[in-house]
Amino acid sequence: MENKGLYINEVPQSGEVTFLAAVIEKELRPKRNGGSFLALRFADRSGELDGKVWDNPEGVAELFACNDVVKVRGTIEHYNDKPQLIVSRIRRCDSRDYNPGDFYPTSDRDPEAMWGELRGFIALIGDGTLRRLLEAVTDDPSIAERLRMAPAALKIHHAFCGGLLEHILSLCSLSVVLTGHFPRLNRDWLIAGAILHDLGKIDTLALKGVRYSYTMRGQLIEHVTLGLEILDRHVAALPEFSIELKTVLQHFIVSHHGDLDKGALRRPMLPEAFALSLLDLMDARLEQVFRLIDAAPAEDEFTAFVPSLERQLFRGFEEPRSAGDAEEIQRGKAA
Repeated sequence: MENKGLYINEVPQSGEVTFLAAVIEKELRPKRNGGSFLALRFADRSGELDGKVWDNPEGVAELFACNDVVKVRGTIEHYNDKPQLIVSRIRRCDSRDYNPGDFYPTSDRDPEAMWGELRGFIALIGDGTLRRLLEAVTDDPSIAERLRMAPAALKIHHAFCGGLLEHILSLCSLSVVLTGHFPRLNRDWLIAGAILHDLGKIDTLALKGVRYSYTMRGQLIEHVTLGLEILDRHVAALPEFSIELKTVLQHFIVSHHGDLDKGALRRPMLPEAFALSLLDLMDARLEQVFRLIDAAPAEDEFTAFVPSLERQLFRGFEEPRSAGDAEEIQRGKAA
């Protein structure tokens, strides 16, 4: 097995490096003065890095495909204040040469611990019919296995193995807190909405090789429709399940994006649907923001511009002084 070498987040600011990475983007582009170059984007579980091939780009492009793992050597340079790898050597690796888990990010949380937490939230539900539905959904082996592993997205938020379950649990926790503050909200409904709203993503995204990508059905009909299918299939197995409660759950799924231009099929029309949409947005945005701030170079005051947020992010002031430092300052002033 090949030595992985550096992870992308360990790449120095300059110098020659050698490491294994997945190729997630590959495109021949024209040079300004004629000819072409090969633009690449490398990834592993720690991050992503742009790369360029200037010499024989057409020939090099034939050596590997997107989602292949390659061994690459090159020199780190900076372009528009971002590091990039100028590739000098690159070759495709055989699947026996690497550990696939090195190339896709994974939740820091233990999946079995998260699964136990999910079952705990389901146990909080007082409506027996609704609780039985959620137990049936999570007892379904075809759902349980994928829900433990699925990301919540490819790029924007919780884009890592186990990210969907982590996102769902965060919404369940927030639902409990919110219904404690607003007792008119139906806690059973809100927890159910948190569990079901993105469940179609288990059929939308799949691991292909060493990277997650859209499935055929995910591309054609997306996670809202796929989530409605899952709900309909499991409600059909419970004859006592009312059409009114099914309609409420369907409404959560079709409205959780909030606005029509954000992908919602209907705007939220129930207090719980409003709450679910707002919690979903908050959790997704904060996970994204914290990750981007943590990934930025330690010496930078702001992150790079984030297109999806249409802004840079301020990384904060210097570390607060300790109590001991503050006492020293006060003694110095007194002297």
